[in-house]
Amino acid sequence: MANATAQLNSSRPPMEVAIDRVWRFFCSVRAAIAEITFLAILILIGTLRGSSVPESLANAMPVLRSLVDRWYAWDVFQSPVFAAILALLAIAIAVCTINRVPGIWQTINNPRLRTSHGYLRGADTSATFVTVASVADVTSACEATLKQKRFRVLTERIGDETHVYADKNRYGKMGTFPFHLALILLLVGGIVGASYGFRETEFIIPVGETKAVGNGTDLSVELVQFQNSYTPLGTAEEFQSEIVIYDGDSPVRHETISPNDPVSYRTATFYQTSFGHGSIMRVADETGVEMFNGTVDVGIFTYAGNPDAPAGFVEIPGAGLTMTVVAPDVQPLVAPELDTLGLKNGQMYVMLQPTTGSEVPRQEFVIDQGQSVAAGNAVVSFDREVQWSLLQVAYNPGIPIFAIASFLLVGGLLVTFYFPLRRIRAIVSPGPQGATLMAVPLAKRDWSGKREFFQAVAALEATLEAKPEIRRPADSLGDWERLPAPPTTPA
Repeated sequence: MANATAQLNSSRPPMEVAIDRVWRFFCSVRAAIAEITFLAILILIGTLRGSSVPESLANAMPVLRSLVDRWYAWDVFQSPVFAAILALLAIAIAVCTINRVPGIWQTINNPRLRTSHGYLRGADTSATFVTVASVADVTSACEATLKQKRFRVLTERIGDETHVYADKNRYGKMGTFPFHLALILLLVGGIVGASYGFRETEFIIPVGETKAVGNGTDLSVELVQFQNSYTPLGTAEEFQSEIVIYDGDSPVRHETISPNDPVSYRTATFYQTSFGHGSIMRVADETGVEMFNGTVDVGIFTYAGNPDAPAGFVEIPGAGLTMTVVAPDVQPLVAPELDTLGLKNGQMYVMLQPTTGSEVPRQEFVIDQGQSVAAGNAVVSFDREVQWSLLQVAYNPGIPIFAIASFLLVGGLLVTFYFPLRRIRAIVSPGPQGATLMAVPLAKRDWSGKREFFQAVAALEATLEAKPEIRRPADSLGDWERLPAPPTTPA
């Protein structure tokens, strides 16, 4: 007779091993700590980028100047690295949540009913009833009393004992899933906002004009009018802009905004930042063909040759020129020696400079409002001055995702905190004269759970007409369990 020996191949497929390692990586607490730490560092770098801290470091240690320049140039929150770490955390949360599903579902639908006397005796909180009733009667009384307290009661007969498992608010454990889904959506919203959102900090609109927001949106803004007031010292006190927001060709919002009162439309928010003046200029060639007709916003910077004179510029590709326009000195009487241009109200200093690769000669001249000046091959006209408003536009397509995440986050927390899982284990066993019931709460660090357990114990005391032996935690002080007054047991 031949003996056959079967050898089991214990090796696992490489793909299964790889998937298992990746899964364990995303479930690793150490990996999560490293990811969160790296994310915190990125957020710190991105936040400090908008402050004077990098410049202070460069001034203190000039060797860091090149690093600080790269720091200012790198938009952390729009970078692929930031999006990648958010995606990594989102995947890790999803994997850890999926990992918990079987255990939570087992607790909800198929809890383990059996327990042991050693476990009950080792609990820091317990109640023991010694009765003269039978095991069946005590079990029925226990089951009925706990059901009155809205517990689900499951029993299992083990020999001559009955093991009891009772729980309440078991579906409250499901609150962890919308909560973790909210965390994932918050990270997804961050990725979407970082990838497709933008913030335009110099969105200038002259009065009476409409300007497109751009950046792939169909939004545009019209500045209907601008109002401002000044203090007796000449500083701006209040200013506000009346704007119309268009989605495509349709007006969708007509609002007045001020520095502390922005306006939002869908995922875009418009903030009032500042204001200034501009010049409506026209540039034509010798034949009269118009190459530029629009507003040059002055006040974006000051002219180096006249430090208190606001200036602005515009590029004219068709003419191969950059036109710089300088307004009169804003403080000619304070420092007259700095007013080198000596411009009067209604005058502008214009400088035409050739762009790279152009052979057009540089031209400089002063022009009065309503006049035209021939400069080389171009004719420049200064029509009039106009006021403009400086807005900031923040566009974040992740806002709807954040709204859904906020709802799930608050909902999950409410379910978790206001409907906590309460569990009680007990064994009804034969005693010297009847049956003994020993019950413990599964609430080692849950004082409110223990309080609810003792309220159930008080109800059992009234039902069984027996005084329980209570064991409380060693660190319990006072009447923390808030027991109702014990019933009067008949003699």
